[in-house]
Amino acid sequence: MELIQAIKERRSVRKFKPQPVPHALLERILKDSLWAPSGMNTQPWKLFVLEGKARDEFVEVSNRAVKLLDVRLRELFNDKMRNYIHGYFKNLGGAPSVVVALSAIHPQDTYMVASYESTAALIQNLCLLAHEAGLSTCWMTGQIWVEREILDHLAVSGYRLAGVIPIGYPDQNPPAPPRKHEDITWLS
Repeated sequence: MELIQAIKERRSVRKFKPQPVPHALLERILKDSLWAPSGMNTQPWKLFVLEGKARDEFVEVSNRAVKLLDVRLRELFNDKMRNYIHGYFKNLGGAPSVVVALSAIHPQDTYMVASYESTAALIQNLCLLAHEAGLSTCWMTGQIWVEREILDHLAVSGYRLAGVIPIGYPDQNPPAPPRKHEDITWLS
């Protein structure tokens, strides 16, 4: 698969088949994702892979975010789409695996931004590599509303939540959403 094909064909999938992802495949994707660029080569990320009971327990904590997120959902979506999103949060589309991506805390705001940006590059790698392998993902940030609960649940400190990524075999093929605008300015 050409890189541009992966970029243009990757979709945020919200319905997964229950079939588990082979451990070796998921491990390869995750390890390859770590080749992301990072500010000053700090590689400030930490990943948790949740499956089985650990996944189900995490979903319970994660699901609390949608109520807090609903104010923003009302600004962006109609009732039908909001109900769909609420349903998605209940079980993360049935994805058999969930990756939680964390960014190391830095006391200086500028470096904290770089920590998030670096982890975001890793997440994009993860999404593209999963697509190339016939898997699907959905990079979620709504759980930031319950970040403290998630970090406590994972028993981790010194990190901030960068994203939650359900991963598995797709059970839907969403159409490509149009690009909303092209904001490119050339200066010479």
